[in-house]
Amino acid sequence: MSLLGILLLPPKKQSADTSSETLAQKKEQVTHTSSDPGKTLTATDRKFTYEEKVGTGFEQRVWEADMAILNVLDRMGKDQGHILRNRVDNRFFYGTPFNFQEMFIYTDDRQKQFIRQLEKVLDSFVANAEIKPQDPKRQKWAINISGHTTHVLHLGIQKPDRQKGSGSLVIIIDDLGECLEFARKLAELNFPVTYSILPYLHKTEEVAEFASKKDFEVMLHMPMEPDTYHRGVEPGPGALFVDMTPREIRRQLVHSLEQVPQATGMNNHMGSAFTRHYEGMQVVFEELEKRDMFFLDSVTTPDSVARRLARETGLDFMQRHVFLDNVRSIQAITYQLQKAEQLASRHGMAVAIGHPYPETLEALQQWSKNRDAKINMASVDELLLQQRIRAVSSSSDGHTASAD
Repeated sequence: MSLLGILLLPPKKQSADTSSETLAQKKEQVTHTSSDPGKTLTATDRKFTYEEKVGTGFEQRVWEADMAILNVLDRMGKDQGHILRNRVDNRFFYGTPFNFQEMFIYTDDRQKQFIRQLEKVLDSFVANAEIKPQDPKRQKWAINISGHTTHVLHLGIQKPDRQKGSGSLVIIIDDLGECLEFARKLAELNFPVTYSILPYLHKTEEVAEFASKKDFEVMLHMPMEPDTYHRGVEPGPGALFVDMTPREIRRQLVHSLEQVPQATGMNNHMGSAFTRHYEGMQVVFEELEKRDMFFLDSVTTPDSVARRLARETGLDFMQRHVFLDNVRSIQAITYQLQKAEQLASRHGMAVAIGHPYPETLEALQQWSKNRDAKINMASVDELLLQQRIRAVSSSSDGHTASAD
């Protein structure tokens, strides 16, 4: 069966404005009243989603373009090994996060065939997508979606002997705390992952204790208000809201941190509204600094103030580069893992975030068998240490240059 059948690309008339329903897995939640964050939390029948839908219609089409490239390569008898990513950037399209990619694709001498086939697949399955020449003489092409460049393709003839690179890759699994069995299966992988655990779920404390005993890095996955809150999207138990006072934010954050005392850092669950709320995030950073904890930005909005606050306060800071499983297909997740791997190889480090889906676990299991062994599977703390060493080294080089 071709990748087209495996990946089930939707017809383009369905993909233009619809959000991925795979993001809407819901669970029982405990809730709170924002005016009383210290209030005892009790179980209710309300639901919350794993992740906020931040303009997923456009992001879905970017993924569909990725899958279209794989489909055409598959038809030509080639695999993902014929793709070499030169650049992967986090970009935004009217608030929607996506990965811009510049890549080399090796097609033997069949560049024209590749372009013709890709035009057909994009036209049939990806809404408002087109491929245009940027420099035809050099076989350089661009995929545009809604007039916005999402991919730059360089077509080559001979597949190079790829030198496996070095670098560090962190894989974080968010939204843990509901199922201890899934946490145990993550521990069976042949590389470490970071457990990011939601507060107030049925198994929050057990999952945190299990991960800590197994020497895995533990983070608090802190619920924060999304832009879509007014449309009924619940960020989950213990969330921080922009209308809270600084005292309420601090109290709620402390209560949530007490749920996961093993955490060495924190990342945001949803939070497209709260992470751009300077005063609220300032309180969060002050509390984390007192506890010598780091903040990792999940990047659900281009307007997050987290990086700015990290520069101002000196708090250890990192951000997400790749989401693994916004499309819940094993092949699509594997594609994202390889993207993160190449990003780590080329830039020295990368952070990828996934979720507790069966497809994500299976993709991780399959990828573990043939992943690049030179890529160090790291924790966020390790990346932060590397970051500090580089900063000191750069500073020393600068002083030396000045002295010379």
